[in-house]
Amino acid sequence: MTNELPAGLDVDVELTRFVRRVRKRTLRHLAEIHPKLDYGNFTFLLAIVDAPDGIRGSELAEDLGVHKSTASRSIATLERLGLVSRVPDPDDGRAQLLVAEPVAVERIEAYRRTTHERLATMLDDWTPDEITSFARSLTRLNDRAENEF
Repeated sequence: MTNELPAGLDVDVELTRFVRRVRKRTLRHLAEIHPKLDYGNFTFLLAIVDAPDGIRGSELAEDLGVHKSTASRSIATLERLGLVSRVPDPDDGRAQLLVAEPVAVERIEAYRRTTHERLATMLDDWTPDEITSFARSLTRLNDRAENEF
């Protein structure tokens, strides 16, 4: 298998273009989750929402690839905004877990529904086979990226 990308198609540029568009759209809709939420804290909130049983701050920092102090500042902001709280870790009484408040879960779910609807509209002229192939390719790329980056 060759590691050369197709001539005339710059996958990295196209992925970057798409990520920028998604980020721009996300920035326009952050206030629907909370009027004072910024993009950096949004990424932390998503990770906490996606850990319904809770997550330790140190695990969150590691998962997002940031320094513990960066995670600590974002967590404190999310707590002040009423989107996240701390609960005792049932496996270690000395530790605490971060959990999303119900309002945060509800708003993230609404955001994701809207995003899914928007993506479905963008793909409405694709065949089911094209969508399936694209989804499988993205999954494969993401799985590989987890081990490479």
